[in-house]
This record gives sequence, C-alpha cells and structure tokens, in this order.
Amino acid sequence: MRSILSVTSVAAALMAAATCAVQSASATAPERKSSLSALSRYAGFKSTTFSRAKTADEIPPVWPTFSLVGATTGEPVRVHLSMQAFPTADTTTAQQWADFLDSLVHGTELTTLDAYFLTPLEVQRVCGRGALACYGDNQMFAPAEAPAFDLSAESVVAHEYGHHMAAHRINTPWEAVDYGTKRWASYMNVCAKTRKDQWFPGAEDADKYFYNPGEGLAEAFRVLNEQRLGLPEAPWDIVSQDFVPDAKALALLAQDVTNPWTKNTTLPRSGFVSAKAKSRAYLVSTPLDGRMSVRLTSSAKAKFRLDVLSPNARSIGHASGKNATASATICGERALRVRVNRVSGAGAFRLAISRP
Repeated sequence: MRSILSVTSVAAALMAAATCAVQSASATAPERKSSLSALSRYAGFKSTTFSRAKTADEIPPVWPTFSLVGATTGEPVRVHLSMQAFPTADTTTAQQWADFLDSLVHGTELTTLDAYFLTPLEVQRVCGRGALACYGDNQMFAPAEAPAFDLSAESVVAHEYGHHMAAHRINTPWEAVDYGTKRWASYMNVCAKTRKDQWFPGAEDADKYFYNPGEGLAEAFRVLNEQRLGLPEAPWDIVSQDFVPDAKALALLAQDVTNPWTKNTTLPRSGFVSAKAKSRAYLVSTPLDGRMSVRLTSSAKAKFRLDVLSPNARSIGHASGKNATASATICGERALRVRVNRVSGAGAFRLAISRP
C-alpha cells in the first residue's frame, strides 16, 4: 500500500483563532466529551495529499499509548494524547475518542489505526503549515479540541477516517484512496467522468481540487455517519455538489465499508463455431468498473478471434488463437458483449469471463 498523507486546511485567520483557543484550553486540560452528535457542527475545510512518510522524530511528545476497547463493537483502538494538550495521561478522554472512532461505520481497518490528538501547532508541525489534520501510514494526526466554533474535532476526524478506510480498500486497477471504493466509485461514474476530464482523482491544485473524488468519498463517509444517527446534515462546502450522495450512493458506500470488494468473479460460457455458424456473442452484465478479462480455450483444430465489445460495438479488447485471452477496462458501461469469431477450422470452445 502506498503512503498517503491527507491534510486538512482552513484560512489562516481561522487557524490563528483556533490555535489560541486550544493553547489556552490545554493549560487547564478541561474534560471533553467526544460524541458523534458533534458532527452536525461542521464547516468546510480543504484536504490535500502528500507522499511524505512520518518519522518518530516528527511526532510530538505523547503519553504512552492507550490500547483501548471501543464501546460499540469492542474492537481494539490505539489512541495517543499530546503531552502539551494534556498535562496528565487522560484515560477518560482517550476512551471517549476510542468510543467515537468505534462508533463510526468501519471494518477491520480500525484495528490498524494509530490516532494522535494534538494541539493545532503540533498538527501543523507534523502535517504542514495551515493543516488541521492529516493521515498516512495508518497514522491519523488530529486536533484534540474543536478548531473553531463551527468546526468540531469529530467532524475533522470523521472526514479523515474516510481516507483511512479507503486506503484499506481495493479498487483495481485504481487506488481507492484517489478514485473511491469499488461500488461507490462505479455508481458515481468516477472512471467515465475522469476520462472526460470532469473529475480529477488525487488533484491538489486549486482549479481541480473541487472535483477530486477521493475528497468526495471522504465527505460522503461523513454524511453516512450523520444520517445513521439522524443528525442534521452539515454544509457541503469542500467539493463539488456533483459528489453529494443520494440514498443508493450511501448504501453502496456502507457496503464498501462493512463488506469490501476484494476480487473478480468468473462466469463460464461455452459455444461452437463452424463454416456455417462463424460467430457467437454473449451479453455480459458489468455492474462494477474495473478490469475484465476473457480467456478462451479449445481442444478443436481451429483458430478464433476473441473480442470484448463496447455498447456501440467497438472492440475494446481482442486476441486471436486457439487459446486466447482478451482484456478490457470497464469504465461506466453496465453491459458489454463478448464475441467469438471463427478464423479457421471448426469446433467447440469454452470461455472464462472474469469481471469485477
């Protein structure tokens, strides 16, 4: 898995105010209560990516790791609290964060996460200037307190956890953290819109960031958790309205989280060609985007031409021979045709159609 670092930024004035507030609060270390209800208090923020690995020297001083059990599923959660934000090893706060993370819709990836809760200045030292939070290499660095009156720490963490979840999902031949998870990305037509230069996976520049599906997925993940709890939906400010999820998109995202796609399935087909019946065709439903391959085998003394055809009958993958394999990328097409033509000879053949 490649190293991904997602960074969340806001305006300098907002960060300055948040920094002063948290520094003042950290001196007295008040008890905080982490709750999913805080997700309804949310302001938009930008998230960018880096490929810079964290080193131990870059992580601020933290109390010994809290290895805790979440209250929802009982799964283990590792929490790290900043010594600057918390004068003592605050077990109560660590448990509240463990319970919060365990309350989010998640899979087994939760057990791989190390969640660090720091002061705003510490977050910026780790993640970069102007950052509110970042994630990479199974490490999440987030604010210990709400960065601003209209932006809760829980909202920031929920968004970043969406990136962590995606980093642990497979969406061959693409990176799920950039394109989104398999079912969600297929439904949202990420591949087709990327080919048309409408969406830009992994984009960080100001002109294209608004259409970054990786950020759209992280925001959809936040909305998924809001709706599960019946909370008011927060403003959709980070990315284009094109990514606002409908009920089906959220259902598919939830499925991607709790029952991830892992590999293709294979459909068997068979047929016969001859001088009189020179061609056979098969309609194949393709509900998910990704790589499709068709393997033809035959023991007959014959040569075949194998094609994968788009809806407009254009060949998007072909091969020839007695035994042949043709491959194609499914990119928005919800059905394709597989055609076998006789080149010479005659005889039976078998097909193994591998599709997402």
